[in-house]
Amino acid sequence: MITYETISLIAQQGTAVELRPMQPAEAGRLLALLSHPEVQPHIVLRCGAGSQKAVLDKLVHRMIYAYDPCALHAGIYPRGGEELIGTVSLQNWNRHEGKAVLGYMLHPDWWGAGLATEAVGLLLNYARQELGLAKVEGRCRGDNLRSERVMLKNGLALERILPMADGSGDVMKVFTLLHN
Repeated sequence: MITYETISLIAQQGTAVELRPMQPAEAGRLLALLSHPEVQPHIVLRCGAGSQKAVLDKLVHRMIYAYDPCALHAGIYPRGGEELIGTVSLQNWNRHEGKAVLGYMLHPDWWGAGLATEAVGLLLNYARQELGLAKVEGRCRGDNLRSERVMLKNGLALERILPMADGSGDVMKVFTLLHN
């Protein structure tokens, strides 16, 4: 069995946002973001046994302390600012095949300003240049037009539409970006 070391993101600076590793002192802010009622419908939590709070606490811990060698999580901050306003990540990272699943969320107070688009672009550029990823897949609920626009603006193309596993009748849109 092959094990991987965890990798922390090298800070990336854009025009309006910065990406950098999250610090333990930001655990409360990250938990509040994950628990926000406008963010909750857009994230998929696999609760299994235990409460949703226990699952969120475990996720916060994994994101901040980079315990998952198959994921890379970064905080999104306004450029020059200290307030964590969102996260962007590569999940289910398969290093042998050079592919990962894109994840991101932004506090609703910051929606509509192009910050998620810039943060995703910074991470995708880093993923291609520094990590050698050849394929990135992103997903969003069928009604999440903002997230769909973020992916389209960053060069991902709609690949397929799947029914949601929860039986809600909603769909999951799957987008893909291939790097040459």
